[in-house]
Amino acid sequence: MAQCDSNQGKTARFVRKSQLPYAEFMLQKNHGIGMLGTMLGTMAPIALSTRLITLIALIFCLSGCQSGHQDNTDTKQLILNRSLQNHVIDTPSYPIWSLSPPLKSSNTLRIYIEGDGRAWLRKGVVSTDPTPRNRLIHRLMLQDSKTDIAYLARPCQFIMGENCSRNSWTFSRYSQDSLLALNTAVTSLKNRNNYEKLELVGYSGGATMALLIAANRKDVISVRTVAGNLVPDYTNSLHQVSPMPEALSPVDHKTELIKLPQIHFVGTKDRVVPLDVARNYQQRLAQTKCIQIRTVERASHSSYWAESWPYLLKKLPVCK
Repeated sequence: MAQCDSNQGKTARFVRKSQLPYAEFMLQKNHGIGMLGTMLGTMAPIALSTRLITLIALIFCLSGCQSGHQDNTDTKQLILNRSLQNHVIDTPSYPIWSLSPPLKSSNTLRIYIEGDGRAWLRKGVVSTDPTPRNRLIHRLMLQDSKTDIAYLARPCQFIMGENCSRNSWTFSRYSQDSLLALNTAVTSLKNRNNYEKLELVGYSGGATMALLIAANRKDVISVRTVAGNLVPDYTNSLHQVSPMPEALSPVDHKTELIKLPQIHFVGTKDRVVPLDVARNYQQRLAQTKCIQIRTVERASHSSYWAESWPYLLKKLPVCK
């Protein structure tokens, strides 16, 4: 039976045709309860009540999955205020949910990359849906005056692909497959409006992916990170949690990153990714010319960022 985790009505997972073709057909035809009645008439009476309950649950679940991703106030406001278009980008590993401008007004696209989302319910307990409840990055985008901005969710957020499993958003969230999916999605966003250059903004674990993407491309001109997990293995050691054998690390791409202009914003009250992580990253890259670290007073891992963002965006990533 199909499942839909609505996260209390704020987020939802999409269902791919290959996973649930008949349910998708029902939605596309928009027969709803009318089709339900026709189908019930063909059922054996002995199984009527069970099938009735199943079909009603399925229809309402899918209705939530179809629109739930926009029910969040921050996401809805972002899409409407900035006239962004949402797309699901197919990649070799995972489908990626995205937002992008319909037209371009410059040659440079700024792409915001989502954090790890709701990967864990608590220590040792994995979530069934990593879609973020706190849409901080959407609030940051609302504070950005730049017209050419786009958004990339992480694998299995907002949409569950065939390859999604709980491992995808836990121990494999910084894996080669995750990088392949996001890098492919970045190329798709760039080509959609024929942009020439890219700026990347990564939040939390999205900072790791932003740096990894930049290390594998020639068109990224800068990276900004917010509460960024820049060195996954070091962060894990600080919190004394299990290592991630599949995790790629930006510090293994020193040659590609030392000449890239980048700013890493760290909250003074962030206990999830403290200042030591950014300092460890800078130390392991062994240079300070192009890497800026700026602390933000009062900011924790998920609060007091949107209020500061217009001011922080004025701090340009440049090599000294």
